[in-house]
Amino acid sequence: MESRSRPGRPRWLPPLLLLAVTLPLYLAFRSISLDDFDAYSFALALEHFNLDLQQPQPPGFPVYVFLGRILLPLAGGPRAALTLLSGLSGAAIALVVYGLGRAADPRRSLTGVGGALLVALSPMGWLAAEKALSDAPGLALTLLALWLLWRGRGDLGRLGLGSLVAGLSLGLRPQNGLPVLLLLVGLTIRHLARRRSLLPLAWGALPFLLGALAWLVPTLQAVGGLPAYLAHLAAHSAHVRQADSLLATGLPLPAALRARALAFADTLLLHTVGVDLSGGWGWAEGIRGLALALVVVPGLVRAGWRRWETGLLAVWLALAAGQVFLLETLDRPRLMLPLLPPLALLVARGWARMRRPRFLAPAALVGAAFALLTQGVPLAAQLASVPAPPAQAAAYIAAHYPPGETVVAAAGSFRAAQVELPAYRLLYLYTFDPAAARVATEAIPYIAVLDRDQFPEEAMAVLSDDGRYVPLEDRTFGRDPRVHTQHDRVRLQVLTPADRLPPQALALPPGGCVDVGGPEDGRYLDRGWYRPEEIGGVGGRWAGSGLTATVRLYLEPGRVYRIRLRALAYPAGQQVAVRINRWEVARLSLAQEWAEYTVSLPASHVSPGEVTLVELVHARQATPFAETGGASSDRRPLTAAYDWICVAVDSQP
Repeated sequence: MESRSRPGRPRWLPPLLLLAVTLPLYLAFRSISLDDFDAYSFALALEHFNLDLQQPQPPGFPVYVFLGRILLPLAGGPRAALTLLSGLSGAAIALVVYGLGRAADPRRSLTGVGGALLVALSPMGWLAAEKALSDAPGLALTLLALWLLWRGRGDLGRLGLGSLVAGLSLGLRPQNGLPVLLLLVGLTIRHLARRRSLLPLAWGALPFLLGALAWLVPTLQAVGGLPAYLAHLAAHSAHVRQADSLLATGLPLPAALRARALAFADTLLLHTVGVDLSGGWGWAEGIRGLALALVVVPGLVRAGWRRWETGLLAVWLALAAGQVFLLETLDRPRLMLPLLPPLALLVARGWARMRRPRFLAPAALVGAAFALLTQGVPLAAQLASVPAPPAQAAAYIAAHYPPGETVVAAAGSFRAAQVELPAYRLLYLYTFDPAAARVATEAIPYIAVLDRDQFPEEAMAVLSDDGRYVPLEDRTFGRDPRVHTQHDRVRLQVLTPADRLPPQALALPPGGCVDVGGPEDGRYLDRGWYRPEEIGGVGGRWAGSGLTATVRLYLEPGRVYRIRLRALAYPAGQQVAVRINRWEVARLSLAQEWAEYTVSLPASHVSPGEVTLVELVHARQATPFAETGGASSDRRPLTAAYDWICVAVDSQP
């Protein structure tokens, strides 16, 4: 790698070396599971394409499904076919980024090589090339269209091929199509301004139309015509506006812009170099942040901003960033993948223009690529060896609860349950019918509630038959959120009729303490609790899905007990009424830091042979999102966090 290409050096050598690096890497670390609701939908679409069933979601990604079906016999299964497609596409991205770099900076091969390495080895780009999702194939086809169109400015053959690929790319991942369409419009305006022949315009428009019709016609046939397809697109667009876009924050515009900017920066930084703006930085994060600045800032400063090629790259980057910032949900790093090629090419272009000392530019870019590689290796290894949490939870259900005795209720993990647990009766939260749910769970020994934190109290009241079903166990399955942000934690709560669970099963553990947030707390906790998580450096649970959080215990009668608990309030001035079997025994004022509190439990409130119900009734709730003006993305209503609850005998009669 040198700042200037040597005359006579084989031009095929750099792309061949890039292919030799990226393709084996991507194929070796393909995901062991389907990592996303959308991934399961794509897998189902390989067998049966149906937008009414969200197989897949609109706009249908027909070219992606078609390519997956081609690889299906070779790979042996939907997951293997789609991850193989992503791995091949990831290698293609590296090659086309190299080609775009050579096109933008033909005298400096380092621009293309450096840009390709930065994209290929960044955790965001690497992990996208390992998953059964359309992001990597969509970007590969978009980049190929851009490269062919740019090279086809004076070549009718390349122009026609680029237009054809551009039309096809809209059927693979149309979200990426804006730079392609703008380049087509720009080339058209440039051609008309020079008063040239109309033949190239026709030669460009016709293949584009053919490429679009190649996927649009069969898609319209599959969905029942153009009106039905447009209805699907309108419904999906409305969902994006209401749930994902800038307009969905519900904040005043200045606060919304600030919240989106912080979330955008956090996601981009965390999933490229492993640092973010919201968390505390240690020495490791500080070094990574400094290294990022030392590579990116000089590269951008020296990118040659008086050159029109640099301006085109900057416009491309601005378009991609603006689209994500305004329209996309910002907690999914894979949606930011289109930002990487123009950003990497700008940085590499700046370094390639640094001629003295000669070793500095290659060393800086190779060092940055190696640093990205070290960031990505543990994440890719986890992706290739640890199933996604919904798949872990489904496997646990299959191993411990028989299909004929278990109903599974799910929210975001519904697709995983649908595919991994085909023999089980399923209930889907977002089409939840209380009457149908009561019929489905009647006389059923076990109700497995996946994504427990997403179920509102109204739905849980139906599933628990207004308290007749009680928690048997409560487990959380997880994986590093940087591997895949969606579904990185899945909470499974299994309910069983109270008469099947003897009160003695709720006897206190040795030592008399329920470790809230620990692996065995599920049987003791009833309503009002979120999943286990780390809170201020302490493992615990937030209460707040309702104002009342309930703990169920079995205590020997005839004794006076002392209850100690460790808690932390979220909204200031939190008051908690402690009730024992509906009797209020104390009122506590909780501080906004971890502290211990003690409550005395009279012997008269403990009934022999029955479960003792401890209710923590909070005075108020607040969401971190609202309290911080959008600086926190946590929209859960919170009341207080709890670390442990201990019960000791205070005296005996």
